[in-house]
Amino acid sequence: MKTLKHLLAGLVLTGESDSVQGLPEDQLQNLIGLALQEGLAPLLYWRLSKSGYFSSLPVPIRDTLRAAYAATWAQNQNILRELAKISGAFERAGIPLVVLKGACFLLTLYEDIGLRPMGDLDLLVPAARFDLALQTAQALGYQDQIPEPAPGLRAMLNHEVCLQKPGLTFALEIHHSLVADKTYSYAVPVDWFWTQSEPLSAPAPGARFGALLMLSPEAQLLYAASHAMLQHGGQRSPLRWFYDIDRLVRYYQPRLDWNLVLAQAVRFEWGSALAAALDQAVDYFDTPIPDPVRRALSALSDRHQDLVSQKQTQPATHTLLEYQTFKTMNREARFRFVLALAFPAPVYMRWRYRFQSVWLLPWYYLRRALGILKDGLWTLFVLLRQALPFWNSKR
Repeated sequence: MKTLKHLLAGLVLTGESDSVQGLPEDQLQNLIGLALQEGLAPLLYWRLSKSGYFSSLPVPIRDTLRAAYAATWAQNQNILRELAKISGAFERAGIPLVVLKGACFLLTLYEDIGLRPMGDLDLLVPAARFDLALQTAQALGYQDQIPEPAPGLRAMLNHEVCLQKPGLTFALEIHHSLVADKTYSYAVPVDWFWTQSEPLSAPAPGARFGALLMLSPEAQLLYAASHAMLQHGGQRSPLRWFYDIDRLVRYYQPRLDWNLVLAQAVRFEWGSALAAALDQAVDYFDTPIPDPVRRALSALSDRHQDLVSQKQTQPATHTLLEYQTFKTMNREARFRFVLALAFPAPVYMRWRYRFQSVWLLPWYYLRRALGILKDGLWTLFVLLRQALPFWNSKR
């Protein structure tokens, strides 16, 4: 069944306005609201402007789309300016640097820097140079402003550190591995991705970057799919991520080695994630996946298939959402994770709840415990209702 998402996807793909001509203004407003939510408003502005239909839209809608493009252009200009500084500093420090996700797509796949919204700049560095990379970024003014819920938890659970710089509205995420660290069941060795790195093919005109690398198209496709379907889940992945996948396939179609993609998906046990991500890209954007590839993917199964399927829908409670993450951890990580959820460090509590007086700390621990208890009880109710089908039939 075609939905508002499908209508939006068709517009940003082709710019053909036949499907929206004559729509009532309230439905147009819903469409624009969805475009903003899914990170596609700048691209929608671009496509409708190119098609000539933009001038026919009501003034408030034109202003909203134009503002979305202008804000994205300004934000990305700042991100690229910082990337130039960071890449230069990392090159001088002898740190290889791979540009990931949004910034890489912006520099290679998109026609204009105002078309792809980004909230962070993701970079991959070798694990052996990770500490030096953090020191180099900190020398440029970036700071780690998010306290750990428990000492050492970040090193155990996270594959990146998120840094911020005063005056900037985006985060710098420095990765030493991809998708997940070794404590998660779907984590994979990062070594293969380094063998798939190559010089960035299309730097922005006039930009003076240091040496920048990107992943091969095959590695980018596998990473984009697993990031969307395993790390975040299809329901929580914005439509722009599937447009990124569509762009990857179309842009690199002449050189894309599908045999390598399939072989590595089997080796990583990411076949179910890849199949789910490509299915969504095809559904929304009619992404040209060769039939033999789709048949091969449909025949694959792996131990993450249930997880991918579960993450296609939004859990009914926060407890169930956290449980999805909990199930993928090893035993030690599970213990540390639950302990940190229930009893975070005081410094984290003050950051999380924004209170000043240390005397308020016991109250906020109690407040947190009551919130967890309330969500836990609601979770039990939800599970009971699901286990008793006759419940709904009687209501």
